Amino acid sequence: MRKSGDELITFKGEPVGYSVRDFWSWNCSDLLDNTLRGEYAEFIVATALKLDILGQRVNWDPWDLTYPLAWVDATGSRKDVRIEVKSSAYCQSWHQRRLSKIVFGIKPTRLQGEDGRYSEEMRRQSDVYIFCLFAEKDSGKANPLQLERWEFYVLPTCKLNECCGEQKTITLAALLKLNPLKIAYHSIEAAVIRSIVGP
Repeated sequence: MRKSGDELITFKGEPVGYSVRDFWSWNCSDLLDNTLRGEYAEFIVATALKLDILGQRVNWDPWDLTYPLAWVDATGSRKDVRIEVKSSAYCQSWHQRRLSKIVFGIKPTRLQGEDGRYSEEMRRQSDVYIFCLFAEKDSGKANPLQLERWEFYVLPTCKLNECCGEQKTITLAALLKLNPLKIAYHSIEAAVIRSIVGP
């Protein structure tokens, strides 16, 4: 259930002086943290696509976001766009001697059925990948809240399948060779549509 942050933490029915918002501030303030940055990137993309964020993020779905653009796939079926969001950054939350190498995960997965069993086939479950790069290289200026410091690369999953096979990761240099759409925050929605239906 989605929380507002005002909910109080209690012991035997009595408030102990802290709320859910206190926990969020303590646990989720470092947006450069690798795990949290990935979830934040999903949030950024969701807002750019004008998706409903009044619900609650779901972990472990086969893909990260669903964009309600009815389109016809190669089999003739109409469906929404399934989006996989990946993030990387030069600056990290820990002390660095050098900037991090930019690498994104693209590992194929097995789809879990309603019966809880996983399919035998390994495949990428989305229709589109959005690679989110926090491109700031000066750790003193590294503020992930400033969306102009992010770069976004949109690529149809079929292109990854064609060029990368069962590859698990891709570097930025290798990604750029696939000619993804490089865009800023305000152009994410248009790039997703273009990657599916064409220019």
